[in-house]
Amino acid sequence: MQCLIVGPRGFCKNGDRQPDCDSSQFAPLTSATVVSVVLSQWMISVTFALLLISNLALGQAPTRPVRPGDSSLTKDKPASPKKTNMISTVIEFELLQSEGGGGLHGQQWLKVLEPLDVSLRVRKPILGDKPEMKEREAGKTRYVTAIGTLDRSGNLVFPDRSFSLSDATKLKEWIDELRTYGVKGTPVGKSLWGLSEEQFAGLFDGLLNKVDFETENLPLKQAVSKLPLPTAFPVRWNSEAVEKLAKLGDKAQVRQELKGFSVALALALSLSDNGFGFRPNRTPSGVIELLIEPRNTKLEQWPIGWPVQKATFKAAPKLYAMVPIELADVELSDVLTAISELAETPILIDYAELEAKQIDLEKIKVSFPRKMTTWSLALRQLVVPKRLTRELWQDEAGRVFVWITTTRAGRAKDE
Repeated sequence: MQCLIVGPRGFCKNGDRQPDCDSSQFAPLTSATVVSVVLSQWMISVTFALLLISNLALGQAPTRPVRPGDSSLTKDKPASPKKTNMISTVIEFELLQSEGGGGLHGQQWLKVLEPLDVSLRVRKPILGDKPEMKEREAGKTRYVTAIGTLDRSGNLVFPDRSFSLSDATKLKEWIDELRTYGVKGTPVGKSLWGLSEEQFAGLFDGLLNKVDFETENLPLKQAVSKLPLPTAFPVRWNSEAVEKLAKLGDKAQVRQELKGFSVALALALSLSDNGFGFRPNRTPSGVIELLIEPRNTKLEQWPIGWPVQKATFKAAPKLYAMVPIELADVELSDVLTAISELAETPILIDYAELEAKQIDLEKIKVSFPRKMTTWSLALRQLVVPKRLTRELWQDEAGRVFVWITTTRAGRAKDE
């Protein structure tokens, strides 16, 4: 790179970045030379200032580096509307009548689908027929054909979902999705939930906020509304979640103390303990929402914890320190509380999984012979015989915790 080097003997004519120039490379430093150099720099500054003023007058701000998740980032000017060919979508249902499936069920479904602007055809299957999704385009019209089975109970069975006559709301949501996205569906189920790396980075950064209030025993909906979630990502309960929450009533509470954890982990775990989960969902308008739905969905939901980013003994040093331990017929729930305090490492419980396997920590008593060992090893020996496992994870902000779940649901290898 060439530059102007001014020294005590004048200036180096070749302009190279060299610490030493021989005398033949220097020209005398005269007052005219200094004036010329200063005048050149002044002219450059004036030119830059005029360009900046011109940009501001046109309503353009100077550019700056883009950082993923920067909520203050705005476009320099509105983008010109793109000329697109609007495509209308026609939804067609073809139902393969199973043996014993009657026409009466078909008539009932016709009454349900007609207001949703969905054509219905019920027929007997022929060789090679099977439930599948098809899509074709003709001109400016897209035809989406959902081929399913009408079973003996009158249920509609498609490749990845089924509906009964009482599932009108859920069926409408799916039809709206097909009408918007076509057979490919929403971006869910794809890498990063169908978000770009920049969108995911912005979402992840927005979920790093820490919970600053006590959560245990708070009503679930109240706790969710109090969480410091980013306003750029609105929360929405889908129709099934709303119905399930209403059935739970006062039983829907936060079961664990999550103060100090990231808002993402607090949301994921408090929902999980009550049979829910959440996932990022990109709407047709481009807004990324946090969609809450029951845990029994086949779609991937936000995880409870991430792999620890450093050596375990450094991540939780007191959990791996040698200490004398002795236990005699103590409730496992009390032991976990004590270890959490003594090892200065939070212990979180996978209550949804434990209850599914009918494991009650308060009904389990454990003993441990006196010896020098680590809390990590002792904990492993205490829980494994009870069909449990202990794992080390961290939240989105890097806070490490021990995760107690069943051996079937375990995600990590024991250390």
